[in-house]
Amino acid sequence: MQESRALRILYVEDDPFDADLTRRALRKTAPLFSLDIAPTLEQALRTLEIDPSFDLMLTDLRLPDGNGISLLAHVRERQLPMAVVVITGQGDEEVAVSVLKAGANDYVIKRHNYLEQLCPTLINAYQRYQAEAMRRAAAGRKAWRLRRERPLRVLYLENDLGDREMTRQHFARHAHHIHLHIVSTAQEVLQLLPGKPKICDYDALMLNCHQQDFSALDLLKELRQTRGLDAPVILVASQGDEELAVQALRLGAYDYVVKTPGYLFRLPGLLENAYHRSQLQREQAALRASEERFRRLAENVPDIIYRFRVVPRFWLEYISPAVESITGYTADEFYEAADEIYQFIHPEDWALIQRMLDGKVPTGKQLTFRMIRKDGEIIWVESRNAPLYDHQGKLILHEGVIRDITERKLSEERIQRQLHRLNALRSIDAAITANLSLCQTLDVLLEQVIAQLGVHAAAILLYEPESQTLQWRAAKGFRKAGFESLHCRPGDSPASAAVLERRVMRVVKEDILSSNDSPQHHCLAQLWREENFVVCYGAPLIIKDQALGVLEVYRRAPFEADAEWLNFLETLAGQAAIAINNASLVEGLQQANQELLEAYDSTLEGWVRALNLRNKETEEHTRRVTEMTLRLAVAMGVDEKELVHIKRGALLHDIGKMGIPDDVLLKRGPLIESEWVAMHRHPEYARQLLSGIEYLRQAVDIPYYHHERWDGSGYPQGLKGEEIPLSARIFAVVDVWDALSSDRPYRKHWQPERVLDYIRAQAGRHFDPKVVEVFLRLLNETENNQPIQKSVVK
Repeated sequence: MQESRALRILYVEDDPFDADLTRRALRKTAPLFSLDIAPTLEQALRTLEIDPSFDLMLTDLRLPDGNGISLLAHVRERQLPMAVVVITGQGDEEVAVSVLKAGANDYVIKRHNYLEQLCPTLINAYQRYQAEAMRRAAAGRKAWRLRRERPLRVLYLENDLGDREMTRQHFARHAHHIHLHIVSTAQEVLQLLPGKPKICDYDALMLNCHQQDFSALDLLKELRQTRGLDAPVILVASQGDEELAVQALRLGAYDYVVKTPGYLFRLPGLLENAYHRSQLQREQAALRASEERFRRLAENVPDIIYRFRVVPRFWLEYISPAVESITGYTADEFYEAADEIYQFIHPEDWALIQRMLDGKVPTGKQLTFRMIRKDGEIIWVESRNAPLYDHQGKLILHEGVIRDITERKLSEERIQRQLHRLNALRSIDAAITANLSLCQTLDVLLEQVIAQLGVHAAAILLYEPESQTLQWRAAKGFRKAGFESLHCRPGDSPASAAVLERRVMRVVKEDILSSNDSPQHHCLAQLWREENFVVCYGAPLIIKDQALGVLEVYRRAPFEADAEWLNFLETLAGQAAIAINNASLVEGLQQANQELLEAYDSTLEGWVRALNLRNKETEEHTRRVTEMTLRLAVAMGVDEKELVHIKRGALLHDIGKMGIPDDVLLKRGPLIESEWVAMHRHPEYARQLLSGIEYLRQAVDIPYYHHERWDGSGYPQGLKGEEIPLSARIFAVVDVWDALSSDRPYRKHWQPERVLDYIRAQAGRHFDPKVVEVFLRLLNETENNQPIQKSVVK
């Protein structure tokens, strides 16, 4: 709570027993009070002379060397800034009135329980004194401003011509700020002040009591009761009349003045005091009316309105009746327990409330915290607090409004939960559309199931038509392994019965442990014991009216699902069914695609065999160059995706020879010029044959360009250097290496050393130098530099 300065009190008491009792009582009920005791009037005066900075003086009425009223007069005459409370063992109404008129802020009689009420009495007296001091200061400032801004307007009724002139001259000489409007008859007064005026043109009235046309009391009654005049009125009389004075004061006169010597010097001060007191009364009346309107508003508004002070101690000053409808506690219960305010606040929000009480939260900032109702329910509230400070910047009180926002908070949490669930569905959709494997998709789905449904474990069981059983396909959140082997028929377990019932099923631990019909039930019960499951929900996986399996979710604590939770479980089960169905479709498509690729490869192999049947000498050549080309391509760092096209191009590198006549293709002797021209057309034949087939379009490079040379002297395009596709440059080295290493109809094979020398010599002419370098290193790594005869190219 806000730490307060100690309230310094001077206690003037000659009875040491009463003084000690009072000290003990205040120490118990008001530990922040600092009490100094003076046993006599003389000692009290000396103390005040040395240190006049006490906040409050508590004085006994009867003292051994004087009385409390004399001490009170001393304090007020010297304008010492302290509240004064008079205390006495004996007293009556007349004494109390005289004490209060003398300027005391309160009066206490030493009854049997007066010490219990002494602390709040002193606090209230101190607060009233402070408020009155602030009002007096404001009134003084206002009077000073009034003197500067406009004069005080006074209507003066006086039938004595000499007194009128003497009064006018005195005010003109000594009170410039007061303007007198002097009339000689009561009728003139009534004409200037018509019935019930909304605004009176005069700040005060002075009336001579002795009038010929109207008695002063009748005129006063007419003005006050009939015409509703609220301006202060001072009666002036040539001679004192006690009965007249009492009646005038009862009718509402502010004061009664007798024309004694020097009375004119008193009139300006009396008029100013009367005016300011009247203004103060009007302000107080307006304040009371405002407070009454505020009270009616506060008692009817559905929000809690509060006001509590922190100086000189913490206490609840006001709390509206709405507190009972919001918290279940009555306003009286809050007043009684104000010192233990934290019992109404959720412990996790104590630090926030402490910061607010310490004035560390900006004015008007909205605070959201939790309160504990009388029935133990936690509610969310929103508070707008306004701390108030004194002129020294010291925090003195808090006031504000508290509104119950529990429903709004629950709605916000519900919206957040729905947003999280939408994001979860989006993640599952992304996994499905990304064509991930079924295991990956189900793993993503189960992660979202556990996170969004707040369960501890989840599993997906798929229906196997051949065995007519539900098999565990994916699971997450289980502490132990081994459950994957569990299987059951639909309906064998309560959760799996969801497949037959086509609806969500709920199973509790007792249902599982009480069932012992089969070994599968025994294993299932053992799983529940080891995992400490308490409840399970099973949702069928249905798509196009076909049951694919069941989604099971488990909790290790009691749980009752609401409709929103069950709807989302069914939604997730629907997503799981879509994922499983989508995976089945993708798997079928992939299988069909694989079968198509295998059919394509079989067709290629058929073409190669047809070419080999026509030209027996090249039968093994195709297999060897295909295998070696792939090895060299890998060594050259060719992307794995390109290897399949290189393989197909190597297999079909001589497919264009299908268009060469047999007498040229199978001729055993050297070819003549025209025959070479025909032979050189086989790359073009290959391009025409393969480029029209989408499946083989990327494999055309080797059949079409493998006779191009690094120096540009090759055919069919005469390409040079890196203009030649890399796959054709790789194949050209392997093709020549294998051709020179093999027997042909027109020559015998070369020795390996001679072949390698030739290839080295052709680097930069016929072949790409980099390809030759890698090829020779690859051959060197092959045992005995022997051609690969038996490896299988995959």
